[in-house]
Order: sequence, then structure tokens, then C-alpha cells
Amino acid sequence: MGLRSTDTQWGATNKLLHWALFLAVLATFVAVNVAGTYDRDTDERAWWMVMHRSFGLTAMLLMVIYLVLRPWTGRPYQHGALWQSHLSTVVHWGLMLLVIGMPIAGLLMSQFAQREVSVFGWFAIPVVLGENRDLSSMIYDAHTKVAAPLIFVLILLHIGGALWHHFLDKDNTLKRMLK
Repeated sequence: MGLRSTDTQWGATNKLLHWALFLAVLATFVAVNVAGTYDRDTDERAWWMVMHRSFGLTAMLLMVIYLVLRPWTGRPYQHGALWQSHLSTVVHWGLMLLVIGMPIAGLLMSQFAQREVSVFGWFAIPVVLGENRDLSSMIYDAHTKVAAPLIFVLILLHIGGALWHHFLDKDNTLKRMLK
């Protein structure tokens, strides 16, 4: 298997980025949900929120790398009916936009709330924007009440599409990402 994709197989670069993104997004979800089990203003909740933000930023960085490399890495031929191809395109672009947009929204939320963002405790992104609690609150609502459920639905559609191809269409779409 080469670094670049062929017409029939995903390359190592795409597979590595796909599964690294999966792990980063999963860790982001796990961290925010575990944080929610702790009372506000506790060290445990704060630590899990650092992890949530850090993994979200990691996912964003991985997605940017994926998009920059996408013209070079290529993509295999898509299997399925035209409606599947169109739905796949919408789901993939939606995931790409949200994986980049949600961390940006999180950073802006923190900026307007005058909170620096620690990245794994290694360094902090300082506050450089002025305080605007109302805007921070609006971004929070968009982040948690619109974007978070939407990305969850898109992830379920992505997984559902892979399983559809494997069990109903019986093609090698899923196997190409696993082998």
C-alpha cells in the first residue's frame, strides 16, 4: 500500500488521517461528556475541559492537514447509486466544516469570555480579543445546541453509509478503509 490512494484503494496517508481524526473526535466527545459529570468549578471538570478543547483543536489540525493533502493523496472511485454519492459528499463536507468550525467557535467563545485555552497543559492560547459575554454565550449555544447534535448525526450517517455498503450493497467500500 502506497502513501497515495489509487482508483480502487485508500492510501496510507488517508487511512492514517481518517483514523486519527476518528480518535481525536471520539476523545473530544468523551472528554466533554465526562466533564459534564463533575460539578462546575472543580479541578476534575476543568481538567476534562482542557482535554475537550485540546482534542478538538487536534481534530481541527488533522482536518486542515487532510484538506491540504487531499489534492495530492487522491480518492478511490465511489461505489453506489447517484443518491449515495450525493449524500456521501454532503456528509463528508459537513464533517469537514464542523471539525474545523467547532474548535474555532470554541476558541472564540473562550476569547470573548476572557479565558485562555490550555492545550494539553503544554502551552496556552492567550486572550487577544475584547470581552463580550453576550457573544460568547451565543457562540456557546450554537456550539452545543446546533453544531454538536449536527456533527453527531453526520457521524452516524457516515458510519451508517459504511455499514450500508458492507451489508446491503456488499461492495468493498468499508474494506478499503480497513485493509
